[in-house]
Amino acid sequence: MDVAIVNGVVPLRFSPKIIVNHGVFTDGISTAGKLYRWVAKLLYRRYDAVVCVSNKLRSEVRSNLGVDCRVVPLPIKLELYKPASPGERENVIVHIGTRPIKNPQISIEAIKILRRHGYNVKLVIIGAPIGIPSDEAVEFRSGLRESEKLELLCRAKALILPSSYETFSYVTLEAMACGTPAVVSSAVPEEVVIDGYNGIRVDSYDPRDYADALESLLRNEELWLRLHSNGLKFVKWFDHISVTKKYLNIISEVYDG
Repeated sequence: MDVAIVNGVVPLRFSPKIIVNHGVFTDGISTAGKLYRWVAKLLYRRYDAVVCVSNKLRSEVRSNLGVDCRVVPLPIKLELYKPASPGERENVIVHIGTRPIKNPQISIEAIKILRRHGYNVKLVIIGAPIGIPSDEAVEFRSGLRESEKLELLCRAKALILPSSYETFSYVTLEAMACGTPAVVSSAVPEEVVIDGYNGIRVDSYDPRDYADALESLLRNEELWLRLHSNGLKFVKWFDHISVTKKYLNIISEVYDG
């Protein structure tokens, strides 16, 4: 049984074929202009199935391209993650990504607020340099190997993600696989982070609100442990074996159809 699974809109004569859409926006700006929509609709009709990585993206694809899709989340290989025990955690909050859409300045301000409140925590920002020097409160790390990034994330107290736009948020899955509670913006789909269950959702871009959410984690051990435990359970739904089975079901439907 041969089938092509393609990421992105590309012409392909091979059949059967499945196209996976990861987003119709770049840095929160729609890429679905008139020409793009015309070409995408033409190419999408040549595919046997269309997949979106979240229900949020499914709605965006439907409204921007007039195309419906099945929802299959991104997979994660859980055996790659080695969560540190609560007692082994460092006083570190991790922020990943320095593009404007990731709003690193919100995370920086939130950490400064926490430090003024007496919390001895450091923000580690993983990503390309943005011209702000590292100091005792904020450290920038770029060029990390994937294993180094995961080790850092698995030893951190929390992940902060004040992103302006997300179609899925893979880094949030990685945090859960590390047992690291995530504080995220409302841009992260609710099917990934359920407020108060496997993370904390912040419905604003005010650094004070993110500082408050992080402070609740730092001072409330019971809350931290609950989010830690629930995250480890929840992320199993995205295990790469389970996601592969979803694609196998779609492939079978394509062949039967």
